Amino acid sequence: MQQYFVNKNFNLNSEYELSKEDSNHIVRVMRKNINDKVFIVFNDEIKYICNIIDNNIDRVIVEPFEKVEESNELKTKITVAIPPLKNDKIEYLLQKLTELGVFNIILFNSERNIAKIKADKINSKLKRWDKILKEAAEQSKRNIIPTLSYVNSLQELINTTTNMDYKVVAYEKESHNKNNENLKALLKDDLNNKSIIAVFGSEGGISENEISILTKSEFKMVSLGKRILRAETAPLYLVSCIAYFSEFE
Repeated sequence: MQQYFVNKNFNLNSEYELSKEDSNHIVRVMRKNINDKVFIVFNDEIKYICNIIDNNIDRVIVEPFEKVEESNELKTKITVAIPPLKNDKIEYLLQKLTELGVFNIILFNSERNIAKIKADKINSKLKRWDKILKEAAEQSKRNIIPTLSYVNSLQELINTTTNMDYKVVAYEKESHNKNNENLKALLKDDLNNKSIIAVFGSEGGISENEISILTKSEFKMVSLGKRILRAETAPLYLVSCIAYFSEFE
């Protein structure tokens, strides 16, 4: 069953008009008719199976039918921070992080990131990427759409992490630490209702100066194994590890 997000507060006795874009998708792509059902997620993560009562191509209207009690969200709120990547790599990464259950994504300028975003392009880029997050959240039946933001520097990023329960940075030179105690300790802990921020480098990696700044700000270095992972692979590796222990342990 297809899912859509509606930026409205829920009222059991109300009817809801979907956006023109979602209406067009329901009618033209999914070919839904009156009395067909879709998942609708309202504000505050409230999800309902809804009946279609009007399938106008520009204005689909639905009414609540049955509440979906179970949430598909991780018990751990994961924030991924990474510089923008080249070409379509960042779009692929945003999509997959959403599917894996990430709560928040922060893009930041680093010393070595190759893909720079011009100041006058930031808003248009974020708007495009927000659409990717929404579509991925709908496809994976999330109860929320991850938040996405952009900061100009590593220090601005650090300033947002004050209330995080765990702070880690993936660093390839940490692979010499065979025991990888920092990552083991994180995964063995009770991650329920905890928040984690994980920082990653771009294609050019993360500099020793940035590692020094992060460790002085209470970030712990973690290794992702002996193999050197691509910039778009490393976050997926770590998030998958955390998600497993969050959901199944």
